[in-house]
Amino acid sequence: MACFYPSFFPNKMYKGFLFLAFLLAFQFITFGAFSKSVFFQNTGRIAGKVVDEKGEGIPGATVRVAGQTIGTQTGIDGSFSLAVKAGTYIIDISFISYQTKRITDVVVKSGEVTALNVSLQQQTAQLKEVVVSSTYRKSSTEGLYTRQKNASNITNGISAEQIAKTPDANVGQSLKRISGLATFDNKYVIVRGISERYNVATLDGTPLPSTDYTQRNFSFDLLPAEVIEGIVVHKTITPDLPVGFAGGMVQVNTRDIPTKNFVSFSIGTGFNDQSTGKDFISAKRGKYDYLGYDDGTRKMVPSFRVTDGATGAGADDPRGFTEADFQYARQFTNNWGLYKYKTQPNQNYTFGIGQNYNLKKDGERIGFIATLNYRNTQSIVDVVNQRSIFLFSPQAINNLFDGNPTGFGKIYNFNTTYGGVLNMGYRSKKHQISIRNSYSRIFSNPTTIISGYDNESGGVLLGAQYAPSTMRIVTEPDFLGLLQNKIQGEHQAGLYKLNWDVSRTALNRSRKDMLRRQIVNNNQLYGNYFHDFVDADAINVFPLSRQAFDVKETDYNWTASVSRPISTAPEFTGTVKLGYIGFNKKQVNNFITAYLRPASNNGFELDPNFVIEDVHTPENFAPNKLAYEVNPIGLNSYDGTSQFHAGYAMVDQTLWEKLRFVGGLRVEYFKLQLIGDAISSLNALISSPNIVLVANEDDIDKPWQILPSANLTYSVTDQFKVKAAYSQSMVRPEFNERSFATRYDPVLQGDVTGNLVISTKTDSYDLRGEWYPGLGEILSAGIFYKYLDRPLELTKRGGQDLYVYNNGFWAKSYGLELEVRKRLGFINSDLPLLDQVTVFSNATLLRSKVRGALPPRPELVDPANPNVYRLVSQPDERDRPLYGQTPFLLNTGVEYSGKIFGFNIVHNHSGRKFYLLTDNLALNEYEAPYDQVDVQLNANVLKNKGKIRFNFGNLFNNRNFYYNGMASYEPIDPNNAEAGNRLKPGYTDGYEKDDVITFSRKYGRTFTLSFNYTF
Repeated sequence: MACFYPSFFPNKMYKGFLFLAFLLAFQFITFGAFSKSVFFQNTGRIAGKVVDEKGEGIPGATVRVAGQTIGTQTGIDGSFSLAVKAGTYIIDISFISYQTKRITDVVVKSGEVTALNVSLQQQTAQLKEVVVSSTYRKSSTEGLYTRQKNASNITNGISAEQIAKTPDANVGQSLKRISGLATFDNKYVIVRGISERYNVATLDGTPLPSTDYTQRNFSFDLLPAEVIEGIVVHKTITPDLPVGFAGGMVQVNTRDIPTKNFVSFSIGTGFNDQSTGKDFISAKRGKYDYLGYDDGTRKMVPSFRVTDGATGAGADDPRGFTEADFQYARQFTNNWGLYKYKTQPNQNYTFGIGQNYNLKKDGERIGFIATLNYRNTQSIVDVVNQRSIFLFSPQAINNLFDGNPTGFGKIYNFNTTYGGVLNMGYRSKKHQISIRNSYSRIFSNPTTIISGYDNESGGVLLGAQYAPSTMRIVTEPDFLGLLQNKIQGEHQAGLYKLNWDVSRTALNRSRKDMLRRQIVNNNQLYGNYFHDFVDADAINVFPLSRQAFDVKETDYNWTASVSRPISTAPEFTGTVKLGYIGFNKKQVNNFITAYLRPASNNGFELDPNFVIEDVHTPENFAPNKLAYEVNPIGLNSYDGTSQFHAGYAMVDQTLWEKLRFVGGLRVEYFKLQLIGDAISSLNALISSPNIVLVANEDDIDKPWQILPSANLTYSVTDQFKVKAAYSQSMVRPEFNERSFATRYDPVLQGDVTGNLVISTKTDSYDLRGEWYPGLGEILSAGIFYKYLDRPLELTKRGGQDLYVYNNGFWAKSYGLELEVRKRLGFINSDLPLLDQVTVFSNATLLRSKVRGALPPRPELVDPANPNVYRLVSQPDERDRPLYGQTPFLLNTGVEYSGKIFGFNIVHNHSGRKFYLLTDNLALNEYEAPYDQVDVQLNANVLKNKGKIRFNFGNLFNNRNFYYNGMASYEPIDPNNAEAGNRLKPGYTDGYEKDDVITFSRKYGRTFTLSFNYTF
């Protein structure tokens, strides 16, 4: 295909991706012969890692074949590699002040690597020469779970192996499988009922930037599941974590340098029962859509400018359009037409290679791992949308429409996702250096088409017997790329260990030619006769407008720490650690809105019942015809920088071999500078030049913060631990949350904008008991409580289709978490089959209470100076949960892992979620409880080198819907609207039969088949 040739590549980044692919092919060809000639002889290797009870690598530990002189020592991170002839061995692992461990039945095959991960325990005064024996299988599994069991803080997670047993295509879909986590739109994460903005994402330990235009969150669907080694969610804080959070820190780790050489590939396809083969409607596709790049099709105009003319109602001085305006309008492309395609099956491909080489010097190794992945999906989602102009009262819906929806349609989404990882490393006994590179790109192009009845226009026939009066069409071509480069090192010098890393993360997000179109039905009595129209007085993006924005952000992150033991006595082992964390962010955001207007108010020469793609011609941009209006607010930009510096001191101290304390202090400095922030934008909108608006003192962030944290672990036994934690943390605002730049959300049917917002300070308390009865098994129960000072929430303002961020006064959130994972072998030890069956479940109960804030009002700073005002908010006394709160979460399932066949059944339940906050309790929106069941059947083939997976996703295709409480609330005082509303007797915030479903969607069932082979 010609489109793969370099001359067709749209930019340098794609050429870089091609270079990565070329490098992988070169490595495969070059080292393939080397591997066969050197490695695949009558020898194999034993490789793995030796860690202590805390999960930290033990450098300098001795790994020796019992009865022979063959042996080696572990490197700085505890890893080792030992070459031996094929056979069965006994391996002794020892280190001073630790109990020696003997591993029996270690089988080494010719040309293969046997993975051996081992945990050593401290010697006690009574046990100085004890040798602990275990089998090869036990020690390998034990090493896998050591980090979770012995983590200093409270964590949950999911491994790449667990992800592979689900139909999940990306991290966003996998997160809801983790205890205490829910997701919104399968890409934004909610941890412990705390909304997405209070949770942070890291990739290989480096914080990731916000990917959204107006919200502080990360779109986890950007990270393909194929490149992930595992996900760990930190729920309590230690001083050395790279960033603060209120809910959790989602740590995504890419695949590390392997202990076993491999080359693997996978290929898969699938279909959706309500999408594949059906008519797919969208704007015209470009030549590079399958590659995730625009070929220029979506370029609106060569360059943007503010027009001279402005006929809109918002114009301060309405003027006529000039000839320069018409010449400008004639340069706009005509992308208004819709095209019909056939929805193609899903397709995905992955290629990976990992190589590891022992150098001449004992303990020295180099290696690399690289993966490439590609996925394309085309989906049709059935939706009901009864927001904005399609919103009616429950009585109107029942009486006029017989309960039928007043707004309905489909979302057609074309999605291309691909990425790559190239990680390289060097390890010796005292040094380790790693270079990590990852790139992900997603092109998402949803086209939303909603038909319905306009509740805000006169002359509309309302009733199920009439054809819809209005149709809204929105297209949003979204190109999102994330590139991260990181170098990190670990060095041992005597008793001192030095860790450092430096990284660069570049985010580039462009939404090109977002078309907003509202068409009306010429005669509802006789069916669908829709046509376009223009409106000089329109105050939002409808009836006809085009938008685009471009966000570029570059983050530099760096950390450094030094640690050393302060006691080596078995009863009182301890380590002290000093460190520094910093980042510098720079973001530039450009956006444009171009409104299609009648060229003058003196007449309109075109047929008023036109179709825009037919009349969008150069000759029709002229007086008394059409013009594009771009006003100064519509063509705008903001840019900003933020700096963060933190120093910390912490101690990791074990007392009497049972009690472990990890805690310390962290001193943070944060400063955000934004050109075009909310306060300057408000001053620019004030008509009087003598009036000045200043920020309220309570709405100004203090640059310095001192934050303590403490984690306490008591080991009742080696298998049963009790953990307690306390911490303070700060969640900082993003650029977009402090800017008045807006974007139109087709789901909310309104604009989202930033505001005068500040950081949120959180006090967190945790208590959890964890019991590990067997390998890969856990039973745990925990409670937590959080107090949020100045929580930030997204609020819908009055009757406007405008959503604004606003700081409340305080919030309290608390809950209970339960988790169980257990093999069934304990039922009957005489049935080995039961030991291959695992049942698992986790449940979370959540509650919260908020003291919100009413929209701020201007107040004189000094009565003697009538020109200076500040915005002051009053408390909102309504009793309600925290924005984003989900009261109940449940994951449960069963898996069978046989030598040849296996299956996995997973059920995910998300309880009612507080989704949308308004200034009217009756209009608050909730997401109704939602259930999803996924099933996977798998088989090992071709001598266990191949695996076939058959996935059934969203098996029961339940409808996901949102509702408000218009039928559940009544006025407190019918004669005083300001008194607010209250629940009717016997009603709750749960879905009642007469409540209005504001939005719903059905995704369809997905069936996929994939094949993976590893050489």
